[in-house]
Amino acid sequence: MSFKDALKARKNRLPAMQARLEKEAKSTSYEDTRFWRLEAKDGVGSAIIRFLPPPPQEEDEYVKYFRHEFKGPHGWLIDNCPTSVGGKCPICEANNLLWSEGGDENEKLARDRKRKMKYVSNILVVSDPANPGNEGKVFLFQYGPKIFEFIQDKINPPEPEFKDMKPEDPVDVFDFLEGCNFRLRMRRENGYITYDKSSFDSPTELADNEDEMEAIWRSEHSLQEFVATDYYKSYDDLNKRFTQVVTGKSDAPVSDAAMAAVAAVDEAIAAVEKKAKPSFVEKTKAEVEKPKKKEKVTTEDDDDDLSFFEKLAEE
Repeated sequence: MSFKDALKARKNRLPAMQARLEKEAKSTSYEDTRFWRLEAKDGVGSAIIRFLPPPPQEEDEYVKYFRHEFKGPHGWLIDNCPTSVGGKCPICEANNLLWSEGGDENEKLARDRKRKMKYVSNILVVSDPANPGNEGKVFLFQYGPKIFEFIQDKINPPEPEFKDMKPEDPVDVFDFLEGCNFRLRMRRENGYITYDKSSFDSPTELADNEDEMEAIWRSEHSLQEFVATDYYKSYDDLNKRFTQVVTGKSDAPVSDAAMAAVAAVDEAIAAVEKKAKPSFVEKTKAEVEKPKKKEKVTTEDDDDDLSFFEKLAEE
């Protein structure tokens, strides 16, 4: 292309770049400046944040969805899982086949590629020693099941371990007037990141007056895009990326076995993903009442998704 041709084509570059940047912003929240992340030094970091109530015109304090995050032979795959919105996912289907075939190697591969549960909420950054410029600002915060457990236990406190212990009072940590700051503490233990030293403070008002609270409220970001169908790649586009990461080719067809698995697991996926939306308290109560396994902590993204694949494999 000559320089003259480049000058002629320049007017077409802005719309193309805008579309590209929008697509990349949706591909991973880590590149999205709306999101806040805790910065750690030598595996240790801490900050104080405040979970916020639903943004204007919305009803959810948080949204939940699934992502695949793994490194294959030909690069990383970091993409949202369409099962979050009741869609079909080629990666979940491939994992189902691995579980069906069995074997240590297949199960390890399925673990590496499994979907991971993510939550997103609006937060106010109260204290951020690593980045003081974030303090007093509203961000989106993506977190995993381990941090969500702290929220569950505060809203629906578990029964006291001993009879002579006084039960804790429930606290809506998302409330402006009676919520509480969250001391997020991250450290590395045995090679894994853990947040087990985090804790909630006693309830306090978010700000000194209603005008300040309203300004914070109006600064919140919408959460609905994360559960909208257009936030997720199409089956074909996701399968193309998956194939590329696994084989190095982007035009490999979906195997007959994978296509046959689709029909077998559709009903199971629908049963897992398409449930009536309960109230916020019912959501947290239902999850906190699930039997908790006493297992060694690995990473904060660990969840019970392996049972999802095991159920599908039994179909």
